[in-house]
This record gives sequence, C-alpha cells and structure tokens, in this order.
Amino acid sequence: MDASGKPAETASTAETLAAAPRYQPLVTVAFAVAAGIVIDRYSGEVIGQALWPRAFAAWWCLAAGSLLGWWLAWRGRRDALAMWPLLAAATLAAASWHHARWNLFDRDEVARYANYDAAPACVLAVARETPERVPAPRATPLRAIPGSERSRLVVDLMGIRDGTAWQAAAGLCQLSVEGHLLGVHAGDRLRVFGQLARPRPPLNPGEFDFAAHGRADRQLTRLRSSAPECVRIMGRSGDRGLSHVLDMLRRNAKQLVRSQVGPDQAGLASAILLGAREGLQGDQTEPYVLTGTIHVLVVSGMNVAILAAGLYALMRVGWLPRRRAFAVIMGVVAAYALLAEPQPPVVRAAVLAVLMCIAGWIGRRGVAFNSLAASALIVLAINPADLFRAGPQLSFLAVGALIWIGDWSMRRKEDADPLDQLIAASRPWPVRWAKSASTWVFWLMACTIVVWITALPLVVYRFHVVSLVAVPISPAVWIVVVLAMWSGFFMIVVGWLIPPVGALCGAICSLSLGWLEGLVAWGESLPAGHFWAPGPVWWWVLGFYIGLLAAMIWGRALAPPRWQLATLCVWILVGLAPPLSRNAARDGFECSFVAVGHGACVVLEAPTGETVLYDAGALGAPEYATQTIASYLWHRGIRRIDGVVISHADVDHYNAVPGLLERFRVGAVYVSPMMFEGIRRPGDGPDVLREAIRTAGVPIREIWSGDRLRVGPELTLHVLHPPRRGVLGTDNANSITLAVESGGRRVLLPGDLESPGLEDVMAELPYDCDVLLAPHHGSRRSDPPGFAAWSTPEWVVISGGSGDEVRPVVQTYEEAGASVARTSDRGTVQFSILAGEMKMATWLASPRRPAGPDGWK
Repeated sequence: MDASGKPAETASTAETLAAAPRYQPLVTVAFAVAAGIVIDRYSGEVIGQALWPRAFAAWWCLAAGSLLGWWLAWRGRRDALAMWPLLAAATLAAASWHHARWNLFDRDEVARYANYDAAPACVLAVARETPERVPAPRATPLRAIPGSERSRLVVDLMGIRDGTAWQAAAGLCQLSVEGHLLGVHAGDRLRVFGQLARPRPPLNPGEFDFAAHGRADRQLTRLRSSAPECVRIMGRSGDRGLSHVLDMLRRNAKQLVRSQVGPDQAGLASAILLGAREGLQGDQTEPYVLTGTIHVLVVSGMNVAILAAGLYALMRVGWLPRRRAFAVIMGVVAAYALLAEPQPPVVRAAVLAVLMCIAGWIGRRGVAFNSLAASALIVLAINPADLFRAGPQLSFLAVGALIWIGDWSMRRKEDADPLDQLIAASRPWPVRWAKSASTWVFWLMACTIVVWITALPLVVYRFHVVSLVAVPISPAVWIVVVLAMWSGFFMIVVGWLIPPVGALCGAICSLSLGWLEGLVAWGESLPAGHFWAPGPVWWWVLGFYIGLLAAMIWGRALAPPRWQLATLCVWILVGLAPPLSRNAARDGFECSFVAVGHGACVVLEAPTGETVLYDAGALGAPEYATQTIASYLWHRGIRRIDGVVISHADVDHYNAVPGLLERFRVGAVYVSPMMFEGIRRPGDGPDVLREAIRTAGVPIREIWSGDRLRVGPELTLHVLHPPRRGVLGTDNANSITLAVESGGRRVLLPGDLESPGLEDVMAELPYDCDVLLAPHHGSRRSDPPGFAAWSTPEWVVISGGSGDEVRPVVQTYEEAGASVARTSDRGTVQFSILAGEMKMATWLASPRRPAGPDGWK
C-alpha cells in the first residue's frame, strides 16, 4: 500500500499510462497540413513572381513524388521510414490546395476590371442568398455623415457591360444596396447598376485586412448601389436544389423570429439562433467583446453543443433505442449546421458531435484530440484560408482546452477510491444533490478558467482586450443562453405548426435575451472588468500555442510537469520583453501621419518615450477612426498618450477621442479657447467630446499663439495660431497651428487652416519647415501656392485627399520643390529624425492599380 491507501502496483500502472504517449495519428497529419498551408501563403516572395504561377503544379508534382517514396518504403516494409514521405505528401497537397484557393482565379474574374477607387459598373449576376437587412447606424453627433439602412448579399457575377457590349465576367462579389431590397431570393438573375471597387489593403500597420478576409472567401470585389431600383430581377430561379431549400428555410425562420420574439430582441435572437449578425448595431456587439462573451452572438460550436447535449439528454429518458437516438442526433445536428450556414466553428462542432455519436454507437470513447484533428482537416479541406482567421483559431483552442480538462477529469475518476464512492452514495439525497450541484459549479468554473487562459494570448494579440469579467459571469451566461436557445429552437420547429406554443416559446426567448443583455451590460460597467493592452508579437503567440498543444496532447511524455511549468514561465518573460522595450525610450523623434481617410491623426513620439496626438478623427464612423488609430498605437507598443491636441471643432478631427480615452491612459487634452464656444445646439459634437473627457477624468487645457509645450528635453511644440480671442470666421480659420521642433528639424501641423486665419499666420515671418501637413486635407481654399512659398517644405503630407480634386494641389506643392505623399495612396507616412537626419517611410511602397490576383488561369 502507498501513502494514499492504494495498492502500489495500481498507482504505478496509472502513472505509466499517464506518461505514455497516446496514439494520435490525425493530430500529426493536421499539423503537416497546416504547415503546408503556411508554407504556400508565405513562400511567394522566396519563390519569385516568375515561378509563382507554376507553384500549383510544382506542389502537386512534389506531393506525387512523396507518395511514390511512401509506396516504395511501404513495399520494403520500412514502416518507420514510410511515415515521413506520407506526411510530406500531406504537406505538399495542402500547399497546392491553398494555392488554388488563394491565387488561382478565372480569366474572366471581374476584379480585373476593378480598382481601389469605386467606378460605375453595370453587371449581370445571380443571387446566392436572400438579402440580409443591415440596420442604419444609430445617429450620434460624432458621425459627420448619417448612415442609412442597407441590404447585403453575395452574388455570382456573369457579365459586365463595356459601353453597349457585354463582356463575360466571373467571381463572387458582395452587393450592398441602400434601402430594403425586396423580392430577391437565391438563384434569381439580376442586373445591377452600382459602384464597383476592390477592397483596399490595410493602410496602417496593425489594421484589420478586409481585402484578405474577402479573398479567403474568393470575394475580390464589392458593388454598392444607391437604391433598390438599381437592382432589377431579370429572371427567377428554376432550381429547387438544396441551396434553394436552405435559403427558403432560413428566410422563413428569420421572419418567424422577428414576429415571435419582437423587434427589440429580433436581431440578437437571429444572431444566436441562425448566425445572422447583420441585424445588430455596432454598439450592441461591443459590450460582448468587452465582457469576453462575443461567441454567443454567432452560431458557434457552443450552439451546436447545446443542441446535441440537449437532444442526448432527451434521448436518455428512453424515448428511442440508443442507436436510433444517436442517428436522430446526427441528423438534427447536420440539418442545423446547414441551416445556420456552415461556418468553420459550426462545421467543427458538427463533426465532433457526429464522431461522438458514432463512438457511442460502436461503444468506443467519444471526443479526443484525434477527433478534433479530424474536424480540423475537414474545415481546412473546405477552405484552407480559415487557418489564418481568429474565429476558427479560438474555436479549436477552446475545444482543445475542454478535451484536455475532460481527460484530466476522467483520470481522476478512474483513480478514485471505491470506498469513498460507496460512502458518498450512501449519504441522504439532499446531501448528494448539494454535492452534485457544487461539483457542477466547480467544473463549470474550472472549464471557464482553462478556456479563458488558453485563449488569452490570441485574444490580446487579435483584439487587444483582456476581459477579466468573463470568468465570473460565464456560468450565468451559459444558463441564460441555454434557455434562450432551447426556447428559440422550439419556437422555430413548432411555432409554424402550433402558433400558441410558438408565441410562448418566443416570449421565453425574448425574456432570456433581455436577461442576457442586462447581464452583459452589468459586466461591462464593472470598473475593473476589462482593460486594453498592446498584443504580444506574433512569433511569441505561435510558440506559446505550439508548446501548449504539444503539452495537452502528449502530456508527461513530452516532459515532466515541473519542466513544462518552468518553460512556460520563461516563455512568458520572453513575451513581456518586446512590449516593454517598444514602450521605452526611442532612438529618435518619430512623426507618423496615420491614414484615417478624410480626417487627421498625427502621432508624435518623443525620444524619451512620450507620445502626443495631433487630432484624432475621421469623416465616417467614429468606431472606425477609433479602431484604426488604436490599432496603430498598439502596434507601436504605446499604452499611454501624454497629450491630445485637437485643432478645431470639426468632427473629423476629434470623433475618435472618446474611444481612445476608454482604451488608453491620457495625460491631458489641449484645445483652443474657441473649441467649445460659439453658437451650437445642446448635445452636439463638442458637448459630447467635453463630457467624454470629463468622464475619463482627463484635464482640458487651453492653448493659443505664443504658448510652448515641452515634451521631454528634445521635443518642443510651438503654438503659432490662433490668438487668445481667435479670428472672425469658421472653426477652420481658428485651427490650432502647431510647429514641432526636434533635433533641428521642423514639422508644421496647421489643421484645416483657411482664411482669414491663414492670412493671420502668413503675416508672421516665414516658417521654413521640413514636413508640412497640407491644410484642410489639401483643399484649394487653403492657398497652396502662398502657403508653400511661406513654409517652403521639403515634404508635404495630404491626410486623405483621394480623387481628382487634389491633383492641382499636389502639382502646386511639387512645383514649389516639395515631395508629396497622400495617406490614401501610401497609408501611414512616417518621418524619423535621429542626430539631425530625417528619414521618410510609408506603409505601402507606392500607389498602385491592382491588375488582378497572381496566377490568372
């Protein structure tokens, strides 16, 4: 007997089994396939543009050669050697498949006719789905241009008009129509007038790549129509196949949800039950991001798991024989996965549910890492580009963590003392129920904590938020979501047949969703419930998950637990070094003009580590401006903004400030004396801005001409304009004009300066500068010839300035001897000053017109 009272032989056997490596062949294959996809994605520059179009055939030929090597080794009965060419074949085949999906498109791909700047087009297309309604964004004083309701769908292009002739065209395209597009269903043939464009690549480091996201789904273009009348139905679909039936079922289910749940909760119910998130506002989804519960807003693996677990619980009552019950569960899960649109997490959950049912059918163990690898292979076979998406990554990580903790729990049960189990079973039923309830809560919290820790590095890397409140509220969220989902399932299945039952289920679903919204809102309001942070570097995240997955799969066979824990601690210290070093003192002064569209944001980084922003806003949605600027700051490792200078009261120069105040620690906000004065309506943009600054507890300081701000010992900000009482004219005329000096170099930032403030500035002695931010986004009303002669810049940056209206201004500055860079073409424009020398760099190498993806077929 050992110290625990167990036979020594039994304990030794358990330790041996725990340390022994388990046979997980599909895990190794999944790693090989993932490696092939990564190799193809990032080997284009190594192979070269000349050979890159032939890479598809090259990968397949190498894969065939590897299979031949495997066959020869297998015939020679050299099994250990045969494994390697077989894995190489899987890697090369995956690289070839990814290359075909990512790079090879039809010769008639419509992207060949499209540019980054939208242009009028008339196309023939076939609708792939019924249009989804996208509600108008809520009106806010921080949005300069109000949004409207839209309809959105994916179409399969057939032709494009060139003058009076039609040219063949192909490719998937996202169609967005202002207003409600009615009467269009899957398979309908359409003629569409609209503005055709290709999504732009990221204009700033750290920004989300919408172009790559669309390309992963083979959608290279977008088409926007100004009214439903621009879309004409040319013919109805005669197809009555599976896609048409599924589209009809989805449409009817969404209509049933709207009628039974009510307008207030319809968008949330459609998102949870059917995966249709288009009905949710942006401000409705942000609380779920901040509380770490965003997964409930999509039909994810959680939804499928709730459905399968509920069905299994019902079947255990004895309504059906065991095998027939498993068959019913597999059929219902597969049908629901098709109805809710088979996104990667849904496919993963459906495959695992089916494998679990098959295992139960034949009396084998259910879900393990081998099953998870099988679902990963199926997901990557459908779309290999999903390997690089955050949603599938988080889904598989969460399930892997649950499988690991499930294995650990099963080992604990196997090691439990039979005498202790007998004593527990003999206790009174209230004690047993209380014990079961406490055990259930313990394991629920344990699973939540393990999943949260597992996903944390990737969440911080992708979304820069740490949701501490996600752990304590998760049990309540689970209970409410289960209630909402099951009442919603019964509403959809039974509501059309028995309306009173459907109305009752709809009321329960609506009530549950109300509780969910209240719970999430409460979690968001907690002072320490979440915080924002720069993410770790990509190689650290990759190394962390490779080590974590290896430890989960092979356990003690990989290394003793103490060595695994020591390695984890060392790796965490390694990961902390880059963010800390990025935020420390810099080599020199850096001035970056962030690309925010028609707007402005200039990031000034002092050599001693301080950061000052000059303006922070854009003409469009404030959420876009906030995310763009915050992503750039996080990319730079910036966690604190020492000061924000707002040039004037135009919304496109400050509407990102309230969002930045929530994400960063801000030292002070500097404004002119005219910023919050003037004749305005109560509750307008400046009032909203002032209230946000006060709520954040940040001081507001007024500055005017003659003031000087010292940012460390080597950076000085001189205020050239406006005077204390301002000048007659608009807010533009009273823009704060800032002269930045460091290391003998000068940067001039005039905001939207125009007459009569422009003449007031130019009445002073000329200010010779190295870099000039073109006044008013390159407007001709800012006297480009006169201002260029007064400031004599070497470089001129136009923030925004896309289109033909700025070309004369560009020509004027170039004739004055300056080089001009537009953020709409070059993305972020950065100037670095070290030891008096200035270097200029842009995020995009040069403005370019896309000629189509590589490897035209």
